[in-house]
Amino acid sequence: MVASWHRTEPREVRPFFQAQSAEESLQASRIKLFKDGDISDETSFDLDEVDFQKLDPVIFPNISDPSAWLPAGISSDDLEVALVATHSFLKRSEVLESFCLSSGEPPAQWTMAPKVLNLFAGGRNLKLSLALCLRNDREPVPGSPFIVGHWLAQKTFSIKSRATPTLFDLRTRTDEEWVAAQFPPKTLFFVEYAGGIADEGEENTYVARVYIHVDAHNRLVSSSSLSGAFQPFLAAEIVLSILTESLGEWKDLEVPHPTSPLATLLKQLGKNSPLTLDALKSAVTTPARARAILQDHLAVVQAIK
Repeated sequence: MVASWHRTEPREVRPFFQAQSAEESLQASRIKLFKDGDISDETSFDLDEVDFQKLDPVIFPNISDPSAWLPAGISSDDLEVALVATHSFLKRSEVLESFCLSSGEPPAQWTMAPKVLNLFAGGRNLKLSLALCLRNDREPVPGSPFIVGHWLAQKTFSIKSRATPTLFDLRTRTDEEWVAAQFPPKTLFFVEYAGGIADEGEENTYVARVYIHVDAHNRLVSSSSLSGAFQPFLAAEIVLSILTESLGEWKDLEVPHPTSPLATLLKQLGKNSPLTLDALKSAVTTPARARAILQDHLAVVQAIK
């Protein structure tokens, strides 16, 4: 497997050992996914397509008493809590809300307007992060945050679509970059399989890098309806490419490693209609049939509205 090729924060920024007392300050924050749903402490949710039609996320920020964890040399005036939405497929990130820690009690809740949710593919594979971070630059001090946006604590809620397996990392290419890579300039996408689909899985790792034409990607970013309809179709094609290229690694397995990307994929695809490893092997030997199975399991038709 290959690790993700990008990070939201340079590795050398952390750890801020002088601010470790603040790391748990946001852990009591919670989320509600649906209007009449329960408020939850969970941080990861796997939803079906029908669930996204009623998704209405509300974040309930809860910050422990600053006097118990404020690091030396940092005051509440230096810090703010921000709610950040990110979507890895669309390469979109946006600060939705923020408030200064010294302004008193945090808002009871933060809602996500429908028009904003639509900018993030209707919530499919959305991450909502609460981050306690610096409001302004400070003089550098070893072990202490000093650049605006450096965070001291974070809690992230992940809303995942069972229709979009997380086997791959997505990158964009321009006409010139496609040609430089020896492809036609208007190539839509290409899957570069790296290996390890049946091996023990690790967090934030992928088995493939997928390149998509930047024009197509920009169109998806600008149109939530197109993105919602096209993502499951593209996912089916990408997963098919990965499965056909990797078949030699798992065709003789009886049971995949329980934490492997292959096991995760089977679990995702078999949520509503069970899919066994043997059935997947049989299908992949006939790619057209495998494509049909993936289109069904990834709800391609349902996404076209």
